[in-house]
Amino acid sequence: MKNILLVFCLLAAGTGFVRAGGLTLASHGKSGYVIIIPEKATPVEKKAADEFRRLFALSSSVELPVCTDARRPSAREIVIGNTSRSNSAADTSGLQQDGFVIRTDRKSLSIRGGSEKGVLYGVYTFFDKYLGYRCYSPTVFKYPTLAKVTVAAGIADRQVPVNLYRNVFYEVADDPFYADWHKLDHMKPDWGMWVHTFAQLLPPDRYFAEHPEYYALVDGKRVGMQADGHLCAQLCLTDPDVLETVVENLGDRMREQPDALYWSVSQNDTYAEHGYNCACPSCRELDEQAGAPSGSVVAFANRVAARFPDKMISTLAYRYSRTAPKGIRPADNVNIMLCDIECNRHRPIETDPTSRAFRTDFEEWGKIAKSILMWDYVIQFSNLMAPYPNLRTLQPNMQYFVRNGVTAQFQQGNISKGGEFCELRPYLVARLLWNPDVDIRAELADFLSGYYEEAGPHIAAYIDLMHDELEKSGLPLTIYGKPYDHYEKGYMRPELFARYEVLFDEAEKAVVSKPDVLERVRVARLPLTFSLFEIAKARGTAEDRVFEQADGRWRVRPEITVLLDDFHALCNKVKIRHFVEGGVSPDEYCRQTREALEAATRK
Repeated sequence: MKNILLVFCLLAAGTGFVRAGGLTLASHGKSGYVIIIPEKATPVEKKAADEFRRLFALSSSVELPVCTDARRPSAREIVIGNTSRSNSAADTSGLQQDGFVIRTDRKSLSIRGGSEKGVLYGVYTFFDKYLGYRCYSPTVFKYPTLAKVTVAAGIADRQVPVNLYRNVFYEVADDPFYADWHKLDHMKPDWGMWVHTFAQLLPPDRYFAEHPEYYALVDGKRVGMQADGHLCAQLCLTDPDVLETVVENLGDRMREQPDALYWSVSQNDTYAEHGYNCACPSCRELDEQAGAPSGSVVAFANRVAARFPDKMISTLAYRYSRTAPKGIRPADNVNIMLCDIECNRHRPIETDPTSRAFRTDFEEWGKIAKSILMWDYVIQFSNLMAPYPNLRTLQPNMQYFVRNGVTAQFQQGNISKGGEFCELRPYLVARLLWNPDVDIRAELADFLSGYYEEAGPHIAAYIDLMHDELEKSGLPLTIYGKPYDHYEKGYMRPELFARYEVLFDEAEKAVVSKPDVLERVRVARLPLTFSLFEIAKARGTAEDRVFEQADGRWRVRPEITVLLDDFHALCNKVKIRHFVEGGVSPDEYCRQTREALEAATRK
């Protein structure tokens, strides 16, 4: 875990987590409790006990002893894991990998979990839900200081996630403690290969010269690369030698990672207008029979899966292969990774008229596939820093997914450090992945008050105003948009921009005496400043916030030059790496922006 920057102290009487008639686990630095773990505890059970002990000491200043269940039972025990203390099988039945049970009686507390990290998640949930601990980011962890550590008797809290796989693709989730606190999965170790793997399993620079027939027939000729030169074309999925070579190369990789269950055998990335999928007579016949290009994709995945019956073979339903095939079903050990990249984000997918085609495809896949991983998008690729008011669609989208059979989700955000609300959004997404029906407004309010403290109400007003204005405008919110799209009639109108800036002025004033919190507020304001620059680039000298005339000549206002310098410095201070997916660092962006603004004055 990274260095903790902030410890939040609360008086015990003011926490709101204590109910009368409960267990007093510690009082004024003393405790009669002992932590009990199995005599043959698993590594996860040992870690869960160590974490309970560490976290408990933060609030109580009490170091609880840890013993095994070989010790004679006593009245006051905190039981961690599947011990001999009670009927563990009854408690753990149906918990799967990550579920858990938290129980209290008049004197004891027990936390048991499923086969993987359930008991650890149960420990973290106990401190989060019952003692008021919060992990808002890898560097902002808050907990109360308690004269008495008391919890209610009669707790019977059983939680089993509907999403068995929960991956949030944000930089904060790379922190191991943050990921475990929020019950998040990663690609490793469960996944041996992860999407767009045709080029890895059959690289054209190795095979194309000698075997062009391995690759897609496009516009009458075999191609190994797409037109832009950095994306590989697809494979010929009906060539028997392609199957044998892919199986051989995949088997080699499996032997290197024998514990990995999921292996992606999936199309290379491509753009919507041209999939570069194979149009040879055999592939075309399969696709025509299936009524969609997914026919040859699923048939190929099924043939690979038959060679590896103890593994899950994952393939994409993405771009040209998104429509479900007819007359063929994915094998039981084939996972469909379904992507909603085309969907807009200004309305929930379930009710958005522009998402009708996706809904049809999604629901058809649900009828034929036993395993679907939803690849969802929660950021704006083309402008990672731009304001992106999609927070109100997060919950209805996830609820829609799980109602239609999704049990695994990959929420693609910004894996590069930085971007708009890069702490808030993954926090909310993580809570929803665990429980899609959580009170998301309460979670949002809790984060804003905990992370931004006294500035929280002002930032809440900013979020609400921007979302309200997006909804009023009726304009689409896409993952490839830009601030200027919403300048004339949307949430980036000049009069609204001025109101946003007032709200951030008030937010900064509210925490001016707290440097750490002030910096968080200033980072949250960066997207507004970014938008000012982007709009000025689009409008040129018509943008009078940025440009002025002096002595008959246009120039960039001096305060804007200072603002750009400050923007640049703060981005580098907090180590923001990219402004668009795959590139453009703060140094590059600010240099390009200076040049663009100066060029506008010369036109």
